[in-house]
Amino acid sequence: TDSGGFQVFSLAEPNEEDGPEMKSRAKRVGKEGSKNSASLLRIGERGALFRSYHDGSSIELTPESSVAAQKSLGSDIIIPLDELPPYHVTRERLQQSVRL
Repeated sequence: TDSGGFQVFSLAEPNEEDGPEMKSRAKRVGKEGSKNSASLLRIGERGALFRSYHDGSSIELTPESSVAAQKSLGSDIIIPLDELPPYHVTRERLQQSVRL
């Protein structure tokens, strides 16, 4: 099973740091019609915090919870949570991602 790293990456709103592969992502429109409805709230060393599309509650996905979910599914191969930086980032930004 997969850790969900790409799925977390895909929840973020498009921004100026995105590479060409992500530029086609459309801005999401919230229930009230606002364009500021990103599902991804924060990424950090502890994991990712995102908003549920179902009920709007906050959900934290950590490396530990990712592995626990994969174990509960009976996975044969388990991938820990990872970050997926765009391919065009600076060396410093890539090193930061590896340290996470």
